[in-house]
Amino acid sequence: MNLALSDLPDWISIPSDPEQLSARDELHTPFGLYVLLHELASRSREIAGTDRLLIGWSSAGGRGAGRGLRQQDPDSWVQRWAARHDLATGKVDKDAKPVQLNVTLELLRLTYLELHQKPVAHTEKTLATDYLARNRGNLTEYRKVVAAALAGEVDKARARGVMAVLTRADLERAETDAETVAAEYGIDATTLKQMIAGQLDTVMNACVDHRGSPHAPAGEPCQASFMICLGCPCARALPRHLPIQVLVHDQLAARRAEMTPLEWTQRFALPHAQLADLLSRHDEVDLEDARADVTGTDRDLVARFLNRELDIR
Repeated sequence: MNLALSDLPDWISIPSDPEQLSARDELHTPFGLYVLLHELASRSREIAGTDRLLIGWSSAGGRGAGRGLRQQDPDSWVQRWAARHDLATGKVDKDAKPVQLNVTLELLRLTYLELHQKPVAHTEKTLATDYLARNRGNLTEYRKVVAAALAGEVDKARARGVMAVLTRADLERAETDAETVAAEYGIDATTLKQMIAGQLDTVMNACVDHRGSPHAPAGEPCQASFMICLGCPCARALPRHLPIQVLVHDQLAARRAEMTPLEWTQRFALPHAQLADLLSRHDEVDLEDARADVTGTDRDLVARFLNRELDIR
């Protein structure tokens, strides 16, 4: 499993002197435990001629092998450990005796997945369809949680609204009457000209006041994600932004198949709903033309954007 290496602790790159790490630091994370096990069993793996992380001593031979170090069935180890510790399920049998918990690695994995709702060494789709779907009771509750979260994000999108959009007619009027058009959109003529020239573009729009953002202290440059622009009063959309907006909308929809429903809802339901509202202001012909106008550069930009490579961290 990749959890020990993907869920790295903060301290891994901090101490310059390894002696500064306490035993607690080493053992309270998956990575620390993995490193310790790797170190302790390194010589045993060498003797046994295996690259398995955990191997054990067999005191008796069998199946053509004598006693010695060898890899064994991990599930049998876990089950023997559970039996020795008399782990109970919380239920009783017909004789009113506690029912012992049959611990397996698969059960441990499923428990972790249900608690954390995120994949371990598999895709988001596999998590939802192959693991969480096995527990029907859990699946019913999970769907209720997703539905409630989705409704909440859609309500947020409706409450916040989306950015103001300049039409082609607005741009034509701006050529002869910039002052009037600028006033209609709450900006001055100079800002309008900069916006039309593409000097204020972010990803899906233009920003007319990056030092007056509600997402940053007054006078400070805005460092919020460009996804926040969808509901920001400083954002203005122009017709040339439509291909990017359509592409981001379609890419967010496509990620539904790659993630658990809950994670997708928490991360993308709000911007997806805002973009859907934004795109609903255009007719189908404009949207199809926008999809046809998407360039390779646009695709590269959106890929970096959705992978959070453009965020300030």
